[in-house]
Amino acid sequence: MSSDVRVLAREESGIVLVKVIIPHPNESGSRKNEQGLIVAAYFIQEGTVLLNSKPLLDIQLGPSVSRDPFLQFRFFGKKGDRLTLSFRDNRGEQFMADTVVI
Repeated sequence: MSSDVRVLAREESGIVLVKVIIPHPNESGSRKNEQGLIVAAYFIQEGTVLLNSKPLLDIQLGPSVSRDPFLQFRFFGKKGDRLTLSFRDNRGEQFMADTVVI
């Protein structure tokens, strides 16, 4: 499990803007290496976001997402709300982060 996910959640006028960076190579499975061999697919597949321990968002991603994906979303919330983010890649590795809205 990796905890290198970077997340910032900031509230302004009742709207929370969340920015997330997930460090991951995200290989599509269609690129060839220097020897001409196909590099195996390795990408973020799905994610969930909990707001104060309740489901807020489910995310489905795929092989076309870039390296170190940047995600951004908004929702109605307030300062002090707790966000828990969890992502899983196609090899089963988990990437998680917790933050409090500022």
